Amino acid sequence: MFEPSKINYDKLIERFADDNKVVINKMAVSENNGFSELFSDAPGSGLASLTKRRLDHYGLEFNVKETVETIKFEDYWKSTLSMRAIDIIKIDVEGHELDVLNGLGASIFKTKSIQFEFGGTNIDTKRYFQDYWYYFKEYPFKIYRITPFGLNPIGYYRESEESFSI
Repeated sequence: MFEPSKINYDKLIERFADDNKVVINKMAVSENNGFSELFSDAPGSGLASLTKRRLDHYGLEFNVKETVETIKFEDYWKSTLSMRAIDIIKIDVEGHELDVLNGLGASIFKTKSIQFEFGGTNIDTKRYFQDYWYYFKEYPFKIYRITPFGLNPIGYYRESEESFSI
């Protein structure tokens, strides 16, 4: 598990202190190794993003920021996971899902399933469903949208897939 926010990292460390099966890394997964700013509306917010979101229309200002370490997942996979096969990667990084995907490198060929979030945060990062569609077109994955009614297979790209909410 990767959690860049210090407050949330500390909560996770406490929550999983007795579970040696859970490894929590205090960093953000991205397409580069280095450092970035994590912006949020409040310390520990679930809305935190590596992009300063524009949510004035909801009365939210992203004025809280914290410098966080970033890592390319492929490097972590090679150095820490010994290039093992991966059953599932779940990506929920508030608009930077494509950055994480770009950082998977060769690990994508050892991954069975990838779940990623697509929604309003993609408005702020200017990443469209089309970007994800063409990314996955290069790999042997099928794309589904999770809906309240179950999985909806997406067999081809169409502009109506650019839905930023359910």
